[in-house]
Amino acid sequence: MKGLPPALKRKKRYVAFELICEGVVDGGEFLSALWNSMLSLFGEIGSAHCDIRLEMFDGRRGIVRCNREALKKVKVALTLISRVGEIRVIPKILGVSGTIKKCRKKYLEVLRDASASDGI
Repeated sequence: MKGLPPALKRKKRYVAFELICEGVVDGGEFLSALWNSMLSLFGEIGSAHCDIRLEMFDGRRGIVRCNREALKKVKVALTLISRVGEIRVIPKILGVSGTIKKCRKKYLEVLRDASASDGI
Protein backbone atom coordinates (compact mmCIF):
# COMPACT_ATOMS: atom_id res chain seq x y z
CA MET A 1 0.00 0.00 0.00
CA LYS A 2 1.26 3.43 -0.91
CA GLY A 3 1.70 6.20 1.67
CA LEU A 4 0.33 9.71 1.53
CA PRO A 5 2.01 12.22 -0.77
CA PRO A 6 3.97 14.97 1.01
CA ALA A 7 1.32 17.59 0.20
CA LEU A 8 -1.26 15.72 2.30
CA LYS A 9 0.94 14.93 5.31
CA ARG A 10 0.77 17.09 8.41
CA LYS A 11 3.83 19.26 8.87
CA LYS A 12 5.77 18.71 12.10
CA ARG A 13 7.56 21.13 14.38
CA TYR A 14 10.20 20.31 16.97
CA VAL A 15 10.30 22.31 20.21
CA ALA A 16 13.60 22.29 22.12
CA PHE A 17 13.25 22.91 25.84
CA GLU A 18 15.24 22.88 29.03
CA LEU A 19 13.99 22.14 32.54
CA ILE A 20 15.43 24.09 35.43
CA CYS A 21 14.96 21.66 38.31
CA GLU A 22 16.48 20.25 41.47
CA GLY A 23 16.91 16.68 40.21
CA VAL A 24 16.74 14.51 37.11
CA VAL A 25 13.26 14.11 35.64
CA ASP A 26 11.91 10.88 34.12
CA GLY A 27 10.78 11.16 30.48
CA GLY A 28 7.52 9.28 31.00
CA GLU A 29 6.54 11.46 33.94
CA PHE A 30 7.37 14.58 31.94
CA LEU A 31 5.21 13.49 28.99
CA SER A 32 2.39 12.69 31.39
CA ALA A 33 2.69 16.16 32.96
CA LEU A 34 2.63 17.74 29.49
CA TRP A 35 -0.52 15.83 28.53
CA ASN A 36 -2.20 16.75 31.83
CA SER A 37 -1.36 20.40 31.18
CA MET A 38 -2.80 20.16 27.65
CA LEU A 39 -5.98 18.50 28.89
CA SER A 40 -6.55 21.01 31.69
CA LEU A 41 -6.04 23.98 29.36
CA PHE A 42 -7.73 22.90 26.13
CA GLY A 43 -9.83 19.87 27.04
CA GLU A 44 -10.00 16.58 25.22
CA ILE A 45 -11.27 18.00 21.94
CA GLY A 46 -8.72 20.81 21.82
CA SER A 47 -5.76 18.55 22.55
CA ALA A 48 -6.84 15.50 20.54
CA HIS A 49 -5.22 16.52 17.23
CA CYS A 50 -1.93 17.74 18.70
CA ASP A 51 0.03 14.50 18.13
CA ILE A 52 2.63 15.19 20.83
CA ARG A 53 5.66 12.90 21.03
CA LEU A 54 8.80 13.15 23.12
CA GLU A 55 11.62 12.69 20.60
CA MET A 56 14.62 13.10 22.89
CA PHE A 57 15.02 13.71 26.62
CA ASP A 58 18.07 13.42 28.87
CA GLY A 59 16.54 14.43 32.20
CA ARG A 60 16.96 18.18 31.76
CA ARG A 61 16.87 19.01 28.05
CA GLY A 62 14.76 17.53 25.30
CA ILE A 63 12.75 17.84 22.12
CA VAL A 64 8.98 17.55 21.75
CA ARG A 65 7.43 16.87 18.34
CA CYS A 66 4.01 18.24 17.44
CA ASN A 67 2.15 19.24 14.31
CA ARG A 68 2.31 22.79 13.02
CA GLU A 69 -1.30 23.67 13.84
CA ALA A 70 -0.85 22.76 17.52
CA LEU A 71 2.48 24.55 18.06
CA LYS A 72 1.08 27.47 20.06
CA LYS A 73 -0.94 25.16 22.31
CA VAL A 74 2.09 22.97 23.02
CA LYS A 75 4.27 25.96 23.84
CA VAL A 76 1.68 27.36 26.26
CA ALA A 77 1.12 23.99 27.95
CA LEU A 78 4.86 23.39 28.21
CA THR A 79 5.53 26.69 29.94
CA LEU A 80 2.73 26.14 32.47
CA ILE A 81 4.14 22.89 33.87
CA SER A 82 5.25 23.46 37.46
CA ARG A 83 5.70 19.90 38.79
CA VAL A 84 6.81 16.63 37.27
CA GLY A 85 6.05 13.94 39.79
CA GLU A 86 7.44 15.28 43.06
CA ILE A 87 10.08 17.52 41.45
CA ARG A 88 9.41 21.23 40.96
CA VAL A 89 10.44 22.43 37.50
CA ILE A 90 10.65 25.64 35.50
CA PRO A 91 10.46 24.91 31.75
CA LYS A 92 12.32 27.14 29.34
CA ILE A 93 11.66 26.93 25.59
CA LEU A 94 14.93 27.19 23.68
CA GLY A 95 13.51 27.31 20.17
CA VAL A 96 11.39 25.75 17.43
CA SER A 97 12.59 24.10 14.24
CA GLY A 98 11.11 22.25 11.28
CA THR A 99 13.58 19.35 11.36
CA ILE A 100 14.93 17.37 14.28
CA LYS A 101 18.49 17.57 12.96
CA LYS A 102 18.50 21.38 12.96
CA CYS A 103 16.77 21.48 16.32
CA ARG A 104 19.49 19.35 17.91
CA LYS A 105 22.29 21.26 16.23
CA LYS A 106 20.98 24.78 16.78
CA TYR A 107 19.58 24.55 20.30
CA LEU A 108 20.90 21.54 22.21
CA GLU A 109 24.48 21.09 20.97
CA VAL A 110 25.20 24.80 21.41
CA LEU A 111 24.32 24.56 25.12
CA ARG A 112 26.35 21.39 25.59
CA ASP A 113 29.46 22.90 24.00
CA ALA A 114 29.16 26.26 25.79
CA SER A 115 31.16 26.92 28.91
CA ALA A 116 30.99 29.56 31.62
CA SER A 117 33.92 31.44 30.10
CA ASP A 118 31.97 31.99 26.84
CA GLY A 119 29.47 34.18 28.65
CA ILE A 120 26.50 32.08 27.58
